[in-house]
Amino acid sequence: MIRSIFKDCKVSLLALKAADNETLTGTALDMQGYESVAFIAFALKGEVLSFSIKAQQDTVSTMATAADLEGTALAFATAVGTDGLTTLEIHQPNERYVRPIVTAPNATAATPTGVIAIQFNAKELPITNDGELHVSPAEGTA
Repeated sequence: MIRSIFKDCKVSLLALKAADNETLTGTALDMQGYESVAFIAFALKGEVLSFSIKAQQDTVSTMATAADLEGTALAFATAVGTDGLTTLEIHQPNERYVRPIVTAPNATAATPTGVIAIQFNAKELPITNDGELHVSPAEGTA
C-alpha cells in the first residue's frame, strides 16, 4: 500500500482571516480515530509583528468548557519581507476535541492569518481528502 497524505492523514482549514488585534478561534477537531494533530499557523509578510498560537481541548464539540493545554503557547513572527509560520503538534490529547487559538497583534493593516490542521496517526485507513496522488509521474504537460 502506498503511504500518502491523502490516505493517511486528514487535512482541514480551521481559520483564515485578515486579522488585526484579535483572536482567531479555530474550528473544533474531533480526534476520535487519530492520535496526533499538527496545527500549522501562518501570517503573511508586510510588517514586523509577533503572533501566538496555543491549543485547547474539551469533551464536547461545542468547546463550551474548553481549557488551554499546558505549555502549548508558541510565538511566531512576520517581518516586512518574511511570512510567519509555525507548527504546534499535539499527540494523544486527553479529551476528544481540540482546537487552535491564534492571537494576532495590533497591526497597521490587517494581516492575512490562518491555521491548517493535519490529523495523523489514524487508527483506520484510508482517509478521504480533496486532491490527487501521483506516483512516479513522467515529465510533460501538467
